[in-house]
Amino acid sequence: MHNAAMGLTSLKGTAALGLAFAALCAPAFAVEGGQSPYLKGFRDFLTGVLPPPGLQLRQDVYFYSGRENTRIPQGQLDVRLRNRISILSATVITPYRILGGHYAFAARLAGTDTEVDRTVTRPLTTVAAHGDLAALNDVVLTPVMIGWHAGHFHWNVSATVWLPAGNYDSNRLANTGKNTVAVSPQLGVTYFNPATGWEMSGAAIYVTSLENSATRYQSGDLLHFDFAIGRQLTRSFKLGVVGYAMEQIGADSGAGATLGARKARVLGLGPALAFTFPVNNVPLTLVAKYYREFNAQNTTQGDAGSLSARVRF
Repeated sequence: MHNAAMGLTSLKGTAALGLAFAALCAPAFAVEGGQSPYLKGFRDFLTGVLPPPGLQLRQDVYFYSGRENTRIPQGQLDVRLRNRISILSATVITPYRILGGHYAFAARLAGTDTEVDRTVTRPLTTVAAHGDLAALNDVVLTPVMIGWHAGHFHWNVSATVWLPAGNYDSNRLANTGKNTVAVSPQLGVTYFNPATGWEMSGAAIYVTSLENSATRYQSGDLLHFDFAIGRQLTRSFKLGVVGYAMEQIGADSGAGATLGARKARVLGLGPALAFTFPVNNVPLTLVAKYYREFNAQNTTQGDAGSLSARVRF
């Protein structure tokens, strides 16, 4: 009996130690993994414009470097994140109409080279971890997109879904997949006056995710807003300002949310330019953007940039 009691006490102590270590290693981000499924700032110039029927291809190369340094219960968290993402998007605009607007659908594939360093410091304990991975992301499908036009105004609505096809391991610090399904209704609006060259575009994106079955982590719902303001200085060249805002409106929950009901927030702002020229009589548009993040809460804050090539057939 005495040995059994000692064994039970030892087992309880081991379990308690394991839980404490898990809490120390748990990510302190809001939104599991620290980043929204939606890539901040992905929608920019002419985001409300659905082109005439045909095929539109877009290739983006995205760079991000950010850091979170914040207090957590009885300790301090330091996270450094670096991402390099290659994204290929295809949008098919059909001749069919729904509610007077053209119907389109889209798909997006991406691969990410990600690197994460995390240090959790608490009294008498410091736990440091490193992770890096180069792999495919989750598949992004937009089965429904409808666009309308009225004079200088253009707008569209769409429904996008993220499917868990990316590389994921719950025991790994760096992942390129989320291991969950996310759904996102979106609205894009553009005002463009060809006579003056001025454009104002904005997109509202709502993202809701299912629970991650591997970690029992329920990420809170997110609201994104992307915008672009620019002027067509010549027939080929546009110069402007781009920005984004991300606000988590639902707190994290579930057994995996070990640091409680946290919410993320971040803003980004920077310059952008677009250059359009023909290649074999096909218009090709190159877009370059840079964002400086600020006012971050419970997520990383840093610098983001992208180069994008867009062609329409």
